[in-house]
Amino acid sequence: MSAMIRCDRCRRRYRGHGEWNATARQGVIVGYLCPDCQTPEENAEAEINLATLDYFVGADGLFRGRPKVVSA
Repeated sequence: MSAMIRCDRCRRRYRGHGEWNATARQGVIVGYLCPDCQTPEENAEAEINLATLDYFVGADGLFRGRPKVVSA
């Protein structure tokens, strides 16, 4: 059974939709933020990261991001 995901600030339950953000520390996801609790700065950072990074889980199980390659 998978763990229920809740917002770290308001404890709202994730129901599979919306622009939620994951909070990571040293490659480990430690929490989540619902759209209503994200600050404009947190939302902008997430959008920039999404546009410029490819996310993956490494062989060591850590969540990682690498710069997206733009082909000419």
